[in-house]
Amino acid sequence: MSDVEILEGDLRTASTIIEWEFGDIIGHVGVRLPGGAGIAVKLLRVAQEDRDQDWLMHFDFDGNKLSGTGTVPGEAPIYTQIFKARPDVNSIVHAHAPMSIVLGLAGIPVSPVHFQSARFGGELPIFPMPSYVSEVADGDALAEALGDASGITINGHGIVTVGTSIDQACLNAIYMERTAKIQHAAMLVGFRGVSEEFQGMLLENRKKVAER
Repeated sequence: MSDVEILEGDLRTASTIIEWEFGDIIGHVGVRLPGGAGIAVKLLRVAQEDRDQDWLMHFDFDGNKLSGTGTVPGEAPIYTQIFKARPDVNSIVHAHAPMSIVLGLAGIPVSPVHFQSARFGGELPIFPMPSYVSEVADGDALAEALGDASGITINGHGIVTVGTSIDQACLNAIYMERTAKIQHAAMLVGFRGVSEEFQGMLLENRKKVAER
C-alpha cells in the first residue's frame, strides 16, 4: 500500500468519525499529499457524479482537480490558503459542529476549561462573518484569523481545526465540540469562565502527561 493510499484510508476513517460525532454529512477532511503534490480531501457524503464512490479527490494549491471522484469542494480555499499560511499544518477538518456554533453566536470562544481542552493552549478564535469560504480572499482572511491556533469557529457556520496529522486535526475537532458542550452546560449552572491561574494549571498538567 502506498503512502497516498494510507492517507486516503485515514481520510475515510476520519470522515466517518466526524459524521458520527457531529451528525454532519456536509463537512470534509483534507491532508497534504506527499512531496507537495497537492491536497486530498474526503467529503462526508457521496459524490453526485458517482453515488457508489466516496467523494474523495486530489487538487492542486490553486484548486484545480488532479484526480479522484467528485468535483473539488466549493470551500477548497480553506485548505489551499491555510496550508500555504501554516507549513506546520498537514491536515484540516471542516465541520458544522452545533455547540461550537452556539458559543460563536454568543461571542464566547471555546477555551481550555477542562483537562482535554488544554490541548488548545488558549482561547480559540472566532471568525466574525458567517462566510462560505469559496474565494481565495476569504481563505486568506480565515487563515489570518486562525493564526497559530489549532481551531477556529466560523460564526454562524461551523468550525475548522488543524493538525500535524489527520489524527490530530480530527481529535482537535472532536475536543473543540465537546469543550463547547461542557462550557454551555456549565454556563447553565452559573459558570462564567476560568481564571488564568486555572488555565495555567491545566496546561502544566497536560505538559506533564505529554512528557511521560
